[in-house]
Amino acid sequence: MKDDGEEENGKTEDESQGELLFAVRAAEQSLPEGTSSSIWEVLAFVEGMAPFLNRGTLIEIKCKSCDNYASSFFSGEDEFGVVEPRDYCHAKKQPLHHLSLFTIAKCQDYSQDAQRALFELAESVVTEDLRPALANKKLYDRNAFASYDVDYRIIQKRSMVCIEFGHEDEGDFVESGIKICILRRLDPGFGKDSARIKAVQTYGRPVMVVMAARQIRRQMDIDEVFEKIAEKREMDMVYL
Repeated sequence: MKDDGEEENGKTEDESQGELLFAVRAAEQSLPEGTSSSIWEVLAFVEGMAPFLNRGTLIEIKCKSCDNYASSFFSGEDEFGVVEPRDYCHAKKQPLHHLSLFTIAKCQDYSQDAQRALFELAESVVTEDLRPALANKKLYDRNAFASYDVDYRIIQKRSMVCIEFGHEDEGDFVESGIKICILRRLDPGFGKDSARIKAVQTYGRPVMVVMAARQIRRQMDIDEVFEKIAEKREMDMVYL
């Protein structure tokens, strides 16, 4: 496997940057008289930025906020125990260190729509489903020896969104040990549990992963609430 400093075609980062500068200067020399000043401005912009543009920079400013980006990936389709800790593009289905500077720069697959949709789904689940259903439930904080009304915190990630259960304490959110994550694709962060998630996943549907001790769920009697949410929102569900 090529190391992180190599391109898919064997070119180094510096060679790719040199090619970019060469291409821009060649384009400038080939422009006919009377070419719009805006074209010159664009080429001058690219020429001025070329020394600062490398694959790592593009990954930071472009890829890492994209729906298709992942910071790690499974080494094989069903090898959930082996995770490669490398940047990965789900649109190209390749690690980013296999893609050239030009491939990343020209990519038109950039989107944040899936992340926004997932966050809006989580907000809707909290507002429309969890708050009404658990309005009369209490969470017991063993450290404070007290029971509290249930509150929620939404944590956004690229491939999932998580809803943490807890309560407010002088402006701080205190976690309760109950968390549900809504996934739009398998995430290596779940490790070998990914096999259990995939076993229930229907193609094209999100999966609601419930992470809470069985005793806590039984005490709060909330499994039925989770199951109704999954059915209503057309999600598959698994308990971890």
